[in-house]
Amino acid sequence: MLIEAFSEAKDPSAPHANEDQIVILPGRAYAVIDGVTDRLGTRYDGMLSGQYAAVTVKRALEHMLSAPDACMDGPAIVRALTTEIAAAYEAHGMAEKVRKDWNLRLSAALALVLVRAETLDVILVGDSGVRINGEIVVRMEKDLDLITAVLRRQAWPVIGRKTSDPDKQEQVSRRVTWHGTRQPLDAVADTLDAHDMALIESRAIAANLEALPHVARADIENLVRGGIVHAQGGYQNNASLQLGYPCLDGFEVPQHMIAIRSFPRSEVETIEIYSDGYFKPGDGFGVAAWEKAFAEAEREDPAKVTLYPSPKGSTASHWADDRTYLAVRF
Repeated sequence: MLIEAFSEAKDPSAPHANEDQIVILPGRAYAVIDGVTDRLGTRYDGMLSGQYAAVTVKRALEHMLSAPDACMDGPAIVRALTTEIAAAYEAHGMAEKVRKDWNLRLSAALALVLVRAETLDVILVGDSGVRINGEIVVRMEKDLDLITAVLRRQAWPVIGRKTSDPDKQEQVSRRVTWHGTRQPLDAVADTLDAHDMALIESRAIAANLEALPHVARADIENLVRGGIVHAQGGYQNNASLQLGYPCLDGFEVPQHMIAIRSFPRSEVETIEIYSDGYFKPGDGFGVAAWEKAFAEAEREDPAKVTLYPSPKGSTASHWADDRTYLAVRF
């Protein structure tokens, strides 16, 4: 068996702030956990909420799957992790606050591979991915993220006409994506005015309606106008909405939102698990191949507004996101 792993924080100078975590239990389980970036600066035990969420999930997974008689299936594991996060809210006196304000919640995506006697089971909650034998990709795509990525893509040239500083352009574009087009203008007044914001809004709504004709206009408008902070949380674990998406946050994850696939163990030679900080897959197995693909994506589209649209881009000192890769060759 060969195991390779790599993880780097979005700020390479602050590895302690990495919101991704890895679980390696040889012969039992392998996982990448991606803590959702905090929206308001909320801290638990000195850690931002996304990092604390990932650490909580990692510890709980290692504990429950290390037991000699561990035989939990995917839904049971997700329920147990939900209970762990809920217990963390209670321990920090946050149970009522997080019920009322989704931005205060501990949130994490999970990509888990369980090794069974006859099968390898892939369990996904969120948008991290798993590649089997270098060919079969198991990943959950979120139209919701595409909407906010398109919002930023439409904001980018409007902002670019007001500043020649690429870091400023990234800062303001993130602000638009984060808080939407209906945020108080004083937050961006040094770069954008009311006319600019209205132009960004109209272009973003039109571009999303064209790209996602199956999505209701009301949802597109909600996300464009409210952004990630003011609108996205309402879709989290909400099975009643078209754009509802799963996330480990201490509240029930509807079972049909959990992606589960099984592969015959005898047919699997390699598994690769990765967080969404990788915008381009490696052309082969191993850290070197995936880091080569990462470097190519950064050269091709560092701002993440053309080839790899994203709600966040890279700057001279920060990557767009934390990234983590875990690979096993049996």
